[in-house]
Amino acid sequence: MIDWVERIRQRDLRALARAATAIENGTPEGLALLADLPAGKGLVVGITGPPGAGKSSLVDALTSEIRRRGQTVAILAIDPSSRRTGGAILGDRIRMQHHHGDGGVFIRSMATRGAGGGLSQAAGNVARLLRAADFDFVLIETVGVGQDEIEIAGLAEVTVLVLVPGMGDDVQAIKSGIMEIADIYVINKADRDGVERVERDIRGETEAPILRTVAIAGTGIPELLDAVVTTPRKNAFAADPVSRAVQSLQAALRSYEAALGLPPGALMVVRSSVPDGE
Repeated sequence: MIDWVERIRQRDLRALARAATAIENGTPEGLALLADLPAGKGLVVGITGPPGAGKSSLVDALTSEIRRRGQTVAILAIDPSSRRTGGAILGDRIRMQHHHGDGGVFIRSMATRGAGGGLSQAAGNVARLLRAADFDFVLIETVGVGQDEIEIAGLAEVTVLVLVPGMGDDVQAIKSGIMEIADIYVINKADRDGVERVERDIRGETEAPILRTVAIAGTGIPELLDAVVTTPRKNAFAADPVSRAVQSLQAALRSYEAALGLPPGALMVVRSSVPDGE
C-alpha cells in the first residue's frame, strides 16, 4: 500500500486510474488506500450549472489554459446514469480526448449511479485521491443541476456556477437554491442575445464576480482562471465528513426557508422519537 501511495504522489496515471476504480467500487483495497492518502494541496474547483450551459466545454477550455501556464490538472466529470439500465455514456471524457497523452492532465468520468445533488456517492473520495496526487487543480464537473442540487458546495473550495443567455425566468427560479452557493458566476455562450439580462438578474442577487465566456472560442477563459485562483478558498474540502454534511444541511435549510417564505432558523431537524434499537 505504501508503494501505491508513493506512485499516486508521483502522479502515476495508471496507479491513479486503478485507485479511482477501487475507491468508486468501495473495495477493501480502496478503503484502505483512503486511510493512507496525504492531504495534498491542489485547488478543488466545482463547475456546476443547469443542463446545456456548456460546462464540459468550459472545463476543457480551462484545462487548456492551465496547461498553457505550465500547471497540472485532474478532472472529475460526473455523468448521469440511466434510470433503466444503470449505465452512463461518460461523454465528458470523449469530448476532452485532445488532452489524451498529456501527462499533466488526468481525466476521470464517473456515473451518478442514482445519487442526487449533481455528484456521485464516491465523488468526494475520488476527489481526495486526485488532490493527494498534488495536481495544481482538481476540476469537478457536476451533471446538469437544478435549484436544490448543491452538494458541490460542500466539496469544492471554489464553486463556479455556469449560466447561459436565454434562460429568462429560469434564473429567478433557481436563485433561492444553487444561486446562493457560487463564488464565481460565468455567463457562457456570451456571444448570444440576452447576455445583458442574465448578468443583470445575477447582479441583483450577489456581489460575487460575474464573467462572460465563449468556451469553444477560448474567450474570457484566462480571466476566469485568474478569478478562480484569486478567490478566497473555502475550507469545505479540508473539513471532516461530518462538518461537510452539516454545511450541506445548513445550505439546504436556507434554500427551503427561502422557498417557503420562512424566517431564518424556522426549519429544524428533529430527532426521531423511536428508541434506539427499535
